[in-house]
This record gives sequence, structure tokens and C-alpha cells, in this order.
Amino acid sequence: MLTIHASKQDTITLDNKEFFFLAGIVGSDRLLGVEDPFQGYLAEEIAEEWDVVKASLLDKGYLLEEENGVELAMPPKVFSRVAIAGLAERSCWLRYKQNDEVFEGYLHATNERVIQVCKSEKDFQYRLDELGTVEEACERLIEEMNLKDYSTAETPALLLSKKKFGEIYSHASSLTLDDLCDELADATNDMEGSIALARCLKFRTGEGEMHLSTWTGSSWETQNAAFVVNDSMNWLVRMSMSGDQDWLTASPASKQQFQEMLLLWLKQSAESDGR
Repeated sequence: MLTIHASKQDTITLDNKEFFFLAGIVGSDRLLGVEDPFQGYLAEEIAEEWDVVKASLLDKGYLLEEENGVELAMPPKVFSRVAIAGLAERSCWLRYKQNDEVFEGYLHATNERVIQVCKSEKDFQYRLDELGTVEEACERLIEEMNLKDYSTAETPALLLSKKKFGEIYSHASSLTLDDLCDELADATNDMEGSIALARCLKFRTGEGEMHLSTWTGSSWETQNAAFVVNDSMNWLVRMSMSGDQDWLTASPASKQQFQEMLLLWLKQSAESDGR
């Protein structure tokens, strides 16, 4: 399992119940990627669970007892990471495969900091790391994804049916390069672009997808994007989200363009999120 290299600060590890209780303390009830471990519980059962979880958090040092022995406090590092993970209004779920290694996790962004939350291979365990500023996190992420510095000036974007692209993508490995080119050309009416995309699909060294989510005040709105990488170039894929639409665009994108796109999207949080 790949992990985006975190800052020098120690990783905070929480199980799902600890994560939920701490998120509740900071006022969040909308953790992304973490199923509610108390669904269907009665109030008295949750209270009993709190006693167990509190003891665990105190033992880890993620909660501290005040001198009066009644009130509890959260260390600043723990508070910051849980608060951003639970309250940030911009979040990016990212999954990518690079050769035989896979990364999957969430990046929660404010205009100042980015927190990475990854589910551990151990059931119901989550790792919270600070990746620094938005600029630092984007730069680190793009480097980890091993994108190429390809110039995109001469290769046009392709437009085709999302359904058709899904069919072609699913059996690209079993097609010859010529057959893959022909199928893409039939779907796009662009032979030159289809040859470049077919080579990337056929000989890809990396691939992934992103769900870019914005909190509206009552729900999450999400945009999807995907990408494919080979030894020489990267393709960015955007697609329709509405059920009654069936379109997809695939366009070459340089390493710098990927970084600028992600940075621009995450920095928009500064307009709506003052933390």
C-alpha cells in the first residue's frame, strides 16, 4: 500500500469509534469514507461505548484530563487533524495504481492545511497525517503519482460516449494496439488522438480516479475525474455525472497541468472555508 509521504509529525491512528467520537467533539457529523459504527445503537449503548473509547483515547494521549478530573482536553495536533478531516468543505478521494502498488485515501483541505486520511490494512483503523499547505500537498501528491512532463500542445482532446469508453477500457488489455486504435477512432472520429490514447491505455504504467467533493451546507456535491499514465504521457478523463447524459472527454495533460488543476480546485476552499 502506497502512502503519500507525510510531514515529520507523527501519524495519528484511530479506530472508527475513536474517530467518530472525536469528530463529534469538534462538531462534525459528516466524516467521509468512515461508516457510522453506532448506527442502530440505543443512547445508553452509545454511552457505554463512550466509556470504553474514552479510556482508549486517554491511554493513547489523544485526550487529556484537566486538573479538575472532570473535563477533557484534546492536544492541539489531534484537534487540528480531526477538525480538518471532519469540518473541511473540500475533500478529494483519490485512488491510483502505480505498477503493482495502490494508494487510496482522502485529502481534506482548508485554505491553510491538508490532512490525509487513509484506512489501514487493519480493519477499522485510520491514519491521519498532515501534508502541509495546499501547495505542498499538491506538489508531493503529483510527485508520488509519477506523472510525466509531456508537452500537450499538439494532441487534441477526444470526445466520446462514456459507456463506449468504459467498454473499450475494460478490454483494452486483450486487444491488439491496432484494434484498440480502430475502436477509439470509430468512437471519436479522430485517428491521431486515438493512436496516442490507445498507446497510453495499452502500455499504461499508472491509472487512477478522483472524486472532488464540496460541502454545500447540507450535502456533498461531487465531480469525478480519472487519469491514465504511460512511460511518456498522461491523459485526464472527465465524464458526465447526470444519469441522462453520456459523454466523456479525454485530454492529454502535463504534470504541471495536473498540479495546477488540483491546486486550483483545492484552493477554492479559501473562498468558503476560513479555517
